[in-house]
Amino acid sequence: MKKIIIYSPVDGEINRIEKISDPVFAEKMLGDGFYIEPKSRKFFSPFDKGEIVNIFDTKHAIHIKADQGPTILMHLGLETVSLEGKPFDVKIKKGQKIDAKTEIVEVNWTEIKKHKLLTSTPIVIDANDNPGWTIQDIKYGLVKQGEPIATLYYEQPKVDEEVDKPKLINFKEALKNGIRFTNRWEELAGKIYDQVGGKNNYSRYYNCVSRLRFVVKDKELVDIDSLKKFDIVKGIHWNKNELQLIIGGEVEKLKDGLDNYLFHAQQAQNFDLKNVKAEKQGLGKSILSLIKGIIMPAIPVMIGVGLINAVQAILQQTGAIQNVSPSANFGSYTLVTQFVYLIAGGAMIFMGIYFTYNGVKYFGGTPIIGVAIGLILTAPLLYKGSLIYNPLTNGVTASPWSFPLITSKMDGFDFVWMKIGPSPGSIITTTIIAYIAVKTEKFAKKRFANWSLMLTVPTFTIFVASVIAFFLVGPIISVFESSVGYVFSYLNQVPYGIGIGIFAFLWEIIVISGAHWALGMILHMPMMNDPDPFIQGIKTIDLNIGTPIGVLGQVGASVGYLIITKNTTIKQILYAGIPAGIFGVPEPHMFGVNLPKVRPFIFGCVGAGAGGFVAGIMGAKYYAGISTGMGGVLSILNANGPNGDTKSLIATLVGWAICIGVPILLVMFFCKERPSEKFGVYKATRSLNDFLKNQNVVVDSQLQQEIDELKTFYSNKEVTDKIKVFERNMAKMQTLQSKISTLEGKELERKESLAKRFSKKQANLEDTKNADQLMNKMENIVDQINVPKYASKIKELEKLLQLARQNNDPIEVEVGKLTEENNLKAKKIADKLHKLTNSELSEKIYNQYYNAINSIFISYGFTSKKDVKFSKLQKEELRKTNRN
Repeated sequence: MKKIIIYSPVDGEINRIEKISDPVFAEKMLGDGFYIEPKSRKFFSPFDKGEIVNIFDTKHAIHIKADQGPTILMHLGLETVSLEGKPFDVKIKKGQKIDAKTEIVEVNWTEIKKHKLLTSTPIVIDANDNPGWTIQDIKYGLVKQGEPIATLYYEQPKVDEEVDKPKLINFKEALKNGIRFTNRWEELAGKIYDQVGGKNNYSRYYNCVSRLRFVVKDKELVDIDSLKKFDIVKGIHWNKNELQLIIGGEVEKLKDGLDNYLFHAQQAQNFDLKNVKAEKQGLGKSILSLIKGIIMPAIPVMIGVGLINAVQAILQQTGAIQNVSPSANFGSYTLVTQFVYLIAGGAMIFMGIYFTYNGVKYFGGTPIIGVAIGLILTAPLLYKGSLIYNPLTNGVTASPWSFPLITSKMDGFDFVWMKIGPSPGSIITTTIIAYIAVKTEKFAKKRFANWSLMLTVPTFTIFVASVIAFFLVGPIISVFESSVGYVFSYLNQVPYGIGIGIFAFLWEIIVISGAHWALGMILHMPMMNDPDPFIQGIKTIDLNIGTPIGVLGQVGASVGYLIITKNTTIKQILYAGIPAGIFGVPEPHMFGVNLPKVRPFIFGCVGAGAGGFVAGIMGAKYYAGISTGMGGVLSILNANGPNGDTKSLIATLVGWAICIGVPILLVMFFCKERPSEKFGVYKATRSLNDFLKNQNVVVDSQLQQEIDELKTFYSNKEVTDKIKVFERNMAKMQTLQSKISTLEGKELERKESLAKRFSKKQANLEDTKNADQLMNKMENIVDQINVPKYASKIKELEKLLQLARQNNDPIEVEVGKLTEENNLKAKKIADKLHKLTNSELSEKIYNQYYNAINSIFISYGFTSKKDVKFSKLQKEELRKTNRN
C-alpha cells in the first residue's frame, strides 16, 4: 500500500474537521481531512516533494499536489475570500515544484481578525478527485511546523463496471460475432432508466449542466436506494415530481446514452409524443418550443446554405462565375458556374424539406414521411410556371409553379391574390403541414387493417397532407402573403426616409411570415412593366434599401449577444451564423439566438428601423439593375449604382453603421442571459409591497426589517463578486465539457466507420479468393479501433476540467449556502404574509423571490424556475382588493 506523509505547514493545533464552524467543511462537502488553528504566520510545504497546482485569485486557498500522489486543498481561514487577497503574501507560483523547505505563504492574521473572521485553516483531500486515496493517522493537538501530522494511503479502487473503459476488441471474436460497440453510457443509462421506473413512469426527461432530470408520474416506483449505489450519481434531489440526479460534468454523456438507449429500444418516439401532450404551454412558450424543436436542429444546415450562397454571390461579383439566367441554356455556362449554381440553388430550394422533416419528427410522426412531403412542397420551385421578364438578369425568369385563383391588374400585370400551391418558401406552411401529416398518420393507423399499414398509412398520409397543403393551407397563406406585400408596397410613397425605416424595421418579421416572396414580386413590378430605365440605372426601387438593412440589424443584435454571452453553445451558433448573416442569410443566428431570446430580435428590428430612416433621409438609392444575388453587404453595389452614386453610397454606409451599431449597444445594455439577483429581488419586493397595499395590511417592524434585509442583500459587492466568479467558472467548465464531448463524438464516429468497413470485408470473405489478404486487412481495422485517436487530447482536457471543478467547488458551495439561506428567509416572509392575509397570492410572491435568489442556479439548470403567473381566481382576488 502506497503512503505519503503530510507535514504540518505551520505551528498550531490540529482539530477534527467535523468540529470546524463552517458546515461546508464540517460535513466534508469538499473532502475529508482536519483543520489547524495556526500559531504562526508562515506556512511551508506539507510534502517532501510536490507541486503547486492552483492558487486562487483571492490567494485564500491553494491546491498542492504531492509527488506521485493526490492533491490537497489548504484553505487559509474561513470566509477570507472576501478580503480579496490582502492578508496573504504568497511566496510561490502556479506550477512551481516545492519541497519541505519551501515557504508557501505568509498570513497577516491580525488583518483577518480585524474583519471578525476565523483563522481556522482546513486541509482536505477530495476522494472523488483523488480516487483510491484516503487520509488517516491524523495527529490531533499541538504541533510544530514540519512535524508529521497525517498519512495519505493509496489502495487500488474497485473498478466500477458502469464507468469501466471499453474492452479491447479481440480479432477472433470479431471475426466470429462481428463488431458491435457497447456504449458504456448507453448501458449505464439503461440501468438508471430501469430504477426510475421505466417508460411508463415519466412524462419527460432532460438535462442541465450537472443534473439529469425526470418528470416522474409515481414516486413510489422510483428505486432511490438502487440509484444511490451508482457511483456516477453524486446526489438525488426532488422538486415536487421532478427527480433530479446530480451527475456533474458527465451529465451530457449520460443524457446522450439515454437517448441512444431509448432509440434502440424503439421507445424514444412514444416518449416524445407523451412529452408534447404532457404539458400545457402558453402561446409564447409554444412558439419557442416549436423554434427549438423544428428550426434549431436545422441551424447547421441553414449556416451551410447561407455560406454557400454567400460564396456564390462573391464569385458572381468578382467575375469568377457567370450570372445564370433561367431563360438561357444552362449547359452553355462554364463548368464552375454550373457546379456552384447547382450547389447553392439546390441547397436553398430544398430548405423546406429540412423543416418538414423536423416538424414531423417533433410532432411525433414518421420522419421519412416528412421528407416525402417536403419534397412535394418544394417541387413547385423546380417545376416552373409562368415566364416573367427579369431585368435583374436581362432575361426571362420562370416563376415557381402555381395556379392563380384570384387576380387583379397592377402596373399592367396580373397580380395574384390567391393561388393553388404550397407557398414553399414559408416556414409557417411547412410547420402546419407537418402537424397535419402527423395527425393524418395517427388517424390512418387507427382506421386501416394491421396487415395493410405499411402500404396504406404512408400513401394516405402523403396524399392527404399534400392535398391540404396545395388546396387549403397554400391558398390561405398566399392571401396573407399577397395582402402583406400589397400593404407594404405603399411604404415606397412615404417620404423623408420614414417609409424605408418602417420597411427595414419590419423586414425580418415579414421574412418569418414568408410574405417576403410576394412582397418582392410587388416591388419589382415597375421593372417588369418598363425594364430599360432600371437596367440603365435611371430608376431605382428605394424601398429595397430596407432589405439588407433589416438583415444587418439582426447581425448587429447577434454581435451584441456574442459579446455578453458566456454560453458555449450559443457562441458556436453565433460564430458560424454571423458570417452567413453578413452575406444576406440571417436565419441561422436569428432563429438560433435572436428570436428565442426575444429582446435581441426586437433590438435588431429597432436598429434596422433607425438605420433605414437615416439612410432614406440622407438619399440612399437602390439601383435594381445590378444583381448581387444576396441581401447582405454585397448590396452595396446596388447603392453605388452603375455610374457611381457617391451620395447614395455614403448614405447607405451610414445607415448600415447605425443598423449594426444600435442593436449592439441595446443588447449590451438591456439584455442579460439571466436576470440579476439584485434586480429580481427588487421586483419581488415591489410586488410584495403592492400586494400589502392592495390587502390593506401593515406589517410589524420585525417583518419589515426582514423584507428590507432581503431587498438589500444583493447590493453587497462581496456577494455579487462571489456570484460572478461562480458564473465565470461554470462558463469555463461548460466550454471544456463541450470540447471533450466533441472529441468523444469524433472518436465514436471513427470507430463506427471502421466497424462498417470490417463488416463489409467480413461479408466478402466467402466470395473472395484472397481470403488471407482480406483477413489481414480486417485485423488491421481491429488494431485501428483498439488505438484511440483522440485519447491524449481528451485526457488533457479532462485534467483541465478536473482542475476547473476543484477551483469551482469552494465558491459553488459558498454561493449555494448564501442562496439557501435567502430561500429560507423568503419562505419565512411568505409564510408570515399568508398568516396575515390568508391569501394564496403569498405563494406567488415567494416564487418571485425564489426565481430571483436562484437566478444563477436556474440559469445553469441546478434548479427549476417556479411559476409566477397568477391564476384566474388570483387575478380576480387582486381586482377585488384593488376595487376595495
